[in-house]
Amino acid sequence: MSDLDLGFLGLSPFGLTCHEQLALHPYSSAESLAELLGAPLDEVAAELAEQAERGQARQVGGSWIAQDLAAWLDARHARQHAEHAQAAAERARQRSALLRSHIPAVYRQGTRKLVIAGGTETINHGDVALRIVELVEHATISLRVMLTDLAGFDHNPRSDHNNPVVEAMIRAALRGVRLSSVWTPECIDAARSGPTRRLPPLGWLRSNPDVPYRAILADDETVLVQRDPDDITRGALVLTHQPTVALYANLIDSLYAGAQHLVPPDPADASEARIRQRDSQIVTLIAKGATNEMIGHQLHCSTRTAQRIVSRLMDKYEARSRAELVSKAADLLPPTLTAS
Repeated sequence: MSDLDLGFLGLSPFGLTCHEQLALHPYSSAESLAELLGAPLDEVAAELAEQAERGQARQVGGSWIAQDLAAWLDARHARQHAEHAQAAAERARQRSALLRSHIPAVYRQGTRKLVIAGGTETINHGDVALRIVELVEHATISLRVMLTDLAGFDHNPRSDHNNPVVEAMIRAALRGVRLSSVWTPECIDAARSGPTRRLPPLGWLRSNPDVPYRAILADDETVLVQRDPDDITRGALVLTHQPTVALYANLIDSLYAGAQHLVPPDPADASEARIRQRDSQIVTLIAKGATNEMIGHQLHCSTRTAQRIVSRLMDKYEARSRAELVSKAADLLPPTLTAS
């Protein structure tokens, strides 16, 4: 045992010997254990008290028993894992709240590295993800996005929490921002293979292998573009020069128009996709003011059947009215309707 590093147990060499003897002689008193060890009683008593505090020994009446150190170690790691998970969840919540506030924007306005008359700002690589989330969170009319990879968007790729950029895009779609997002197939595969397998609504996301690099264009006013198409570590540029912004808008629109509509990643999801498509059709009709009779006509079913379908959707989204259903199922609406 002398060759093993057992420092993680928090036991001194004397503590290890004490624990071994206690394990061999359960329900020993401190006096008998001191006699077995040939050690002063006060030293043995102090060691037993420390092990009891760590949960490695337990006092029963006037006797002592050793605890299973393997079980103790498992329990300690379980507690640490739970604490880390709780801390990560709280950190993600706080970070999301901060990004959705005006504070990061104010900070960057005061500390931007370079701002020239032409409307250009340089962003360090470490700040790119934060700035993208900020642009997405503060968009009110439209977002055009093209992505080649998700590297650097999640500060902890092993985290179980959702990718902040993807989550921000989903929130933007839900609040009615018109979203046109085109990603390379590799980027889509990376998002689908992540811990949460979360993508923006498929109605807004398309795939095109010709996407050259990252760019995020918000409200036809600001575009964040990768500084070096071949090296993301060189950071990004934020441009507000309107002719330049218009050029990027045309580029993204062209890539989006020629991109492939996404389908579920495997046949097992096809049924869910059909249900979602049907739900989208119904919510869209309701948003346009269609009655049950009109919905039945569109779906080629009776008015009573249409009423049951609408009731099922309202139960599904826990909506008490048609207006509330449209609000809660906004991700099912097409961009042209959500933008109106």
